[in-house]
Amino acid sequence: MFSFFNSINWLRKLILFGFFSLLIACQGNKKDLVSLQGSTMGTTYSIKVVGSVIETQNLQYEIDQRLSDINAIFSTYIASSEVSRINQSADRRLFVSEQFEFLIHLSREVYDLSAGAFDVTVGPLVNLWGFGPNGPSNGVPDLKDIQSAMSRTGFHRLHLADGELERPVSMYLDFSAIAKGYAVDEIAGLIEASGADSYLVEIGGEVKAKGRNLRGKYWVIGVEAPDRKVRLLHSTLPLADLALATSGDYRNYFEHQGQIFSHSIDPRIGWPVKHTLSSVTVLHESAAMADALATAFSVLGLEAALDIAEEENLMVFAIIRDENNGYEELSSRALSRYLEVLEKQ
Repeated sequence: MFSFFNSINWLRKLILFGFFSLLIACQGNKKDLVSLQGSTMGTTYSIKVVGSVIETQNLQYEIDQRLSDINAIFSTYIASSEVSRINQSADRRLFVSEQFEFLIHLSREVYDLSAGAFDVTVGPLVNLWGFGPNGPSNGVPDLKDIQSAMSRTGFHRLHLADGELERPVSMYLDFSAIAKGYAVDEIAGLIEASGADSYLVEIGGEVKAKGRNLRGKYWVIGVEAPDRKVRLLHSTLPLADLALATSGDYRNYFEHQGQIFSHSIDPRIGWPVKHTLSSVTVLHESAAMADALATAFSVLGLEAALDIAEEENLMVFAIIRDENNGYEELSSRALSRYLEVLEKQ
């Protein structure tokens, strides 16, 4: 059972932190804060490391190299990437890299947990609806085209053993709903290997934090309001050695004949989702899991997402759109307990 997120004083304090923590941090001892930025995966990354002596240029190079390596495996926008070569191959059986194998196993875990709502074989549907590498489509696809695309999907048709992947040659894999989270985990691991124990890693909105910021406080992350017209801060959440990912229906969509069609496509029916769950944020030890779970919950809708969150003791923050286009927030019991513990510290 989810509870209404009603700790107003806590939220107000978090919002103040969200607006001013970075400003205040920059006024501290600059040598204690290393900030790195760059581009990757069609978006940007931002990294902050606190209180560690780091060779900045070397770390930047290692980060960019690791991100380039991840792109070379999972990007459907790179024709020579591992996933693109698999998607283009006429061979039913192919040996895959350890990283590819790892994400297949992780994806299967979320596929099973969500009863198919998360499916990395959804690629043909994503492309058909105009949300893939080829860009926008012309309106709503024909039913026969949707059925044809669905015939090329289905995680249950993937088989992986001893590093060898077997799948129908018509299948198109797309890891875009988990790859950024995986990249965040990888970069966080790289930073920890450099000796840092307080940092914030963000790639395209997927975040992982450890330790404290310059003010000695937990890192605080903003959650965007699910508004399609403007970008507004809705609320904030503190991260105590956790990752955070958000999925919603409000940023990537198209409008056709007065209807909104979201990029969140339900692979079980072949259509974009239509429900009142506008935004769902997941906190987890793994950014890849948070990323995939947020996508799965965004597809499932509020009731099914809440059931899984309670059964699996997951920290979830949901924003639903009401009949008057207003918003209502709900949090899982696990998230409520987590916030209560932090509030007492």
